Amino acid sequence: SIFSWGVHFRLWAGAMAAQGGQIMEKASAGVREIFSALSNSEARYFDEERYSESELRKALNDRITERKIDAMKRLLAAVSVGRDASALFPDVVKNVSFQSPELKKLIYIYLVQYAENNRELALLSINSFQKDLSDRSQQLRASALRAMASIKVLEVIQLVMAAVQTAVGDSSPYVRKTAAQCMIKVYGVDADQFLELRKLLLKLMNDVEVQVVG
Repeated sequence: SIFSWGVHFRLWAGAMAAQGGQIMEKASAGVREIFSALSNSEARYFDEERYSESELRKALNDRITERKIDAMKRLLAAVSVGRDASALFPDVVKNVSFQSPELKKLIYIYLVQYAENNRELALLSINSFQKDLSDRSQQLRASALRAMASIKVLEVIQLVMAAVQTAVGDSSPYVRKTAAQCMIKVYGVDADQFLELRKLLLKLMNDVEVQVVG
């Protein structure tokens, strides 16, 4: 029944909220995993003594894409070991419109970490997020969806819901799984979306891919 599903969904939402700290730890672990895959020559990004906020800001505002990418790698390496890099949010977010897939991937990792506490600035990039939702890369589509859902502003919840609805029917299991993960964020902002979320969740529970159902 709808009531039964309501109880189960709310219990799920409550459990997920209670595990917020663990989720953030997993997010940081995810960043560490990305950089653990870097070549030995890129281990320099984890050198704390070379971390300079002013230098990173300068590089992020440089016109050369490679310098922006280098700055983002250094920035995320610092975030992965616990450094607070929220002060650089304005400098990072304005680069999301750049067409480099590598740069976008790094920016979205950062945005998921800090968008909730920088909602107004994140909202300025909502058009870029929406554009990337239809990108050819499944990683980029999923990253854009996570970034949108991380803003958590009631005024754009309809846009986020539309993105989740589209992602549920995406050809990529990875994107569909991301859609399921983003539902809890939508529900946390607007519980009135319950009935539509329930319908989408039922559809994903019947997905042929194990990674989506899991």
